[in-house]
Amino acid sequence: MAAPLEPAPSGSYEAEYTLEAPLPCPHCKKEVSAVHVVRLLRSKVNFTSTLPRRGHVIICPECKVILSAELGGSI
Repeated sequence: MAAPLEPAPSGSYEAEYTLEAPLPCPHCKKEVSAVHVVRLLRSKVNFTSTLPRRGHVIICPECKVILSAELGGSI
């Protein structure tokens, strides 16, 4: 089994989005008024892939857990 990854250092996110209204994080239950966006980079594939080379995940700024959310357009 792979070892768990260490949380990303503070400030290592690509963008911060402010919520229209503060909401509790579904994981840590702390109220958050903004979320962080972290870039995904495809690092290994053993076949010719039509999947995108890059993507983004949205994380809670308090506990760093990936949240279920959507970004419109491209950043």
